[in-house]
Amino acid sequence: MAEAGSVERTQTEIEVLEKFGLRWSILAAWHEELVKRQVSVGGDVPRNLELVRAKLSTGCFSSCEIGCDLGEIEGILVSRDGESPAPSVDFWLGLLGEAMSEAPRSEEILRYPPVKFHYRNCGFLPCGCRGLEG
Repeated sequence: MAEAGSVERTQTEIEVLEKFGLRWSILAAWHEELVKRQVSVGGDVPRNLELVRAKLSTGCFSSCEIGCDLGEIEGILVSRDGESPAPSVDFWLGLLGEAMSEAPRSEEILRYPPVKFHYRNCGFLPCGCRGLEG
C-alpha cells in the first residue's frame, strides 16, 4: 500500500512541476516586459529565474521547493509592476492562474517556451522553502 501512495505522490509532483515550467516562462516573459518598460526589478531576478530553470530541468527538486522559488520571483515582479506608471499586474496574474489550470493556453502567447521538466527517478530533494538564497 505504501508504494501506491508513493507512486501517486510522485505522479502529483510531476504534474505540478510540469505546470511550474509554464509558470516559469510566464514570469520570464513578465520580467522581460518590465525591463522593456524600464521598470527596475533588481539584479537578482534574472539569476533567480535561471536558477529555477536549472532546478526544474534537473528533475530532482520538489514542487514545494520550486513553488517557493517561483513565489519569491512573482512577489518581486508584482511589487515592481504595481509601482510602475502603467501596471500590467492583472494581465500577468491571469496568465499565472491559467498556467495552473487543467488545460492551460498561456503557452500560446508567450515567446519563452516552458521549461520541460524531466523526471529522473532520483526522488525529490526535501523542501526547506528557504527560497533562492540557498
